[in-house]
Amino acid sequence: MVSRWIRKVKIHNRLVAAFAILSLVPLLITGFFAYDRSSEAIKRKISASTIQVMNQVSENIQNELTKLENDSVDIAFSDLVQNTLISYPAMNELDKINAEVKMQNMLAKKFSFFHSVSDVLLYTDRKEKIMAYGDATFKFRLTQDYLDSILEEAAAKNGVPIWKIAGQEDEESVNARYRINNYGEAGILLSRSFKSLQGKMIGTIIIRIDEKYILAKFKDVQLGEGSDILILNSRGTVVSSRISSIKPAHVYPDASLVEELAENREKGNFSFHTVLSGKRYLVAYTYIPSADWYLVSTIPFSYLNDEPVKIGVFIAVLGIICFLLSLVLSFIVSQSISNPLYKLVKMMKSVKSGNFAVRSHDNSNDELGVAITHFNHMVSELQFLIDEVKNKEVSKRLAELKALQAQINPHFLSNTLNTVRSLANLQKAENIASIITSLIQLLHVSMGKGGERVTLRKEIEYVRAYLNIMAYRYYDKFEVHIEMEEGILDCDVLKFILQPIVENALLHGLEPMEGKGLIVIKGYRVGDELKITVTDNGVGMNELTLNRLVSEKPKKAKAGWSGIGVWNVDQRIKLYFGEKYGISIQSVPNLYTTVEITIPAVAEEVA
Repeated sequence: MVSRWIRKVKIHNRLVAAFAILSLVPLLITGFFAYDRSSEAIKRKISASTIQVMNQVSENIQNELTKLENDSVDIAFSDLVQNTLISYPAMNELDKINAEVKMQNMLAKKFSFFHSVSDVLLYTDRKEKIMAYGDATFKFRLTQDYLDSILEEAAAKNGVPIWKIAGQEDEESVNARYRINNYGEAGILLSRSFKSLQGKMIGTIIIRIDEKYILAKFKDVQLGEGSDILILNSRGTVVSSRISSIKPAHVYPDASLVEELAENREKGNFSFHTVLSGKRYLVAYTYIPSADWYLVSTIPFSYLNDEPVKIGVFIAVLGIICFLLSLVLSFIVSQSISNPLYKLVKMMKSVKSGNFAVRSHDNSNDELGVAITHFNHMVSELQFLIDEVKNKEVSKRLAELKALQAQINPHFLSNTLNTVRSLANLQKAENIASIITSLIQLLHVSMGKGGERVTLRKEIEYVRAYLNIMAYRYYDKFEVHIEMEEGILDCDVLKFILQPIVENALLHGLEPMEGKGLIVIKGYRVGDELKITVTDNGVGMNELTLNRLVSEKPKKAKAGWSGIGVWNVDQRIKLYFGEKYGISIQSVPNLYTTVEITIPAVAEEVA
């Protein structure tokens, strides 16, 4: 079905379409996979490099947090802090002030080069506040609820450091603007409870650092256009962010991000895809266990797809160029095939209309060039065969004309002989009547009655009529036996192919010999061929005479009834039936001569 449909399309269009499909499909498949693989490779590499960057930033932050945790231990177990908190209930106000001043002097030396620590607060086991370090004019104060929650959690953790984020709503300040300008809008708090050297819980330390100090660790890290880095705790509260719209100490607007971070951390995946605010992002993160923080980077897919899109555009442009080149190539190749074919078809149509002089000169070495060369040769051969057939037709007509010219005037002689036969019958001259009857029968053959062909039965009747006449001429000189195979008498033969052979046997075989001769006429079928033999026991002929009789055209018709010789009969058979048919002769001098006629065995057509 498909093949039939394809065959309805011209070869030129078929080839162009095939080239187009065979070039376009691989280009589309290759382009798709190239884009897909490059996109995935770029995303994997960006994800891996982002994780490496995040690990480095996380390590830096972890180092700072560890340093502050160590500082908190040094402060809590210093002699001044230990003695002060142990004896604090027994101190008067002046002793408390003196102890506080000593602590501030001690910590001022410690944090003079660590400007991000804005405040250090100590709380006794009775929640009495000691300002160990900070601005005395604009003191750091936490709201009571927030402070109580920190102290309770620190006591519950039993000395394990706790990291919190405090915003403006968590502080009570006399001059909030001053505190913001000098110590930042949000503060990161390290709190931990500590014991005396004897193992008794004696207080809690709270160290505040500016959120911008942690922000500085990743503020200038560039992960790509539209990307961002922030720190979230496990509750979804923003610890630090470089986006103005996302404030520290506030809950992150998309709660699903925190859930996905926890899920992927359990699975050991440090990067995943997600949707934030309706846009797709690649999220890469690291977890800071000591603070229970997530250092999170978000990279928009628009940036991730930027390079793949450029690659895709490049592949598309390259594919279009290759496709156009393939179309041009297909057009050239199809033209090299279709043009010679069109030319060959045109020549065939010209030959069909009868123009055998058409030729095409194609020196190409391909199959079409060979086909055109063979076609030229075929037309030349066809022209030669047509000319040969025409020449044979002319020869056949000439042979027929010659046969007719050799005949006597049939109409006049036939009328005269009918008159003579009537007189012979009236005078009871039966032998003359018999001769005249046979002669009239032969004249009817000469007059062309029955067309060019007759049945073998009719041809035998003509031969019998001829032999009847010759019997009166050569009285008791010869004897004739006719043996015909059953079923061949209705086969078609040419007129006058048997009579000239019999006449030749009488005149040249039996007449010169002494005594009575014998002529045997046989007919039989061999396959698709009809064989008729005429054998006489006359004088025969030598090989030279035999070859001349068959191969050479006689210069002059010899005396006889028709004047049609053996050569003429042979040529007529070949002209009508082909070169494979005709006459063959075998002869032995003074012994016998056999003439064999071979023609196709064709039954008489019924009208």
